[in-house]
Amino acid sequence: MTTALVTTRVSAAKDLRPALTATIADQRPTSIFRTFTMLIEAMDEAIELERDLSHNMSWDPASSGFAEAAENQWQDCLQLASDVFSAPTTSAEDQPLQRMGMLMHFLIEATTPDEALHFQHLMYEHRDLFTTDDPGVREALNRAARQVDAVVEMAVTAPEFAPV
Repeated sequence: MTTALVTTRVSAAKDLRPALTATIADQRPTSIFRTFTMLIEAMDEAIELERDLSHNMSWDPASSGFAEAAENQWQDCLQLASDVFSAPTTSAEDQPLQRMGMLMHFLIEATTPDEALHFQHLMYEHRDLFTTDDPGVREALNRAARQVDAVVEMAVTAPEFAPV
């Protein structure tokens, strides 16, 4: 029996992406990895909520509650990132995840676009700290790096920057 990729719709966005996180998390038993996959899922949701809010229709009364939902989602991301970098490591693959979790935590707490750009620059400048030979962990780290880029892009292009 073959397993087909399930495509899910994220928030109100138009793009579709494969839902691979559950299968990745099943292959990596460490609690840090499982928490990290929850973090990148939460980040995807927070980014999509922010994109929804940036649309011209965000003033619509039917969209009330989006700002609060986005704020709550960013708070969830902060908690998950904190859980990732404060947990005890059980394997060598946990260390790059912890470093990325810490970087994402500081990025979410950034208050200016320059600060966000600084964290992005640190990520690329020290890319070797966020690499591993494990393909599942590498895929999760690459997805997190794309999220860092998305958050920085939103910070730079937003008229008022404040993910949290």
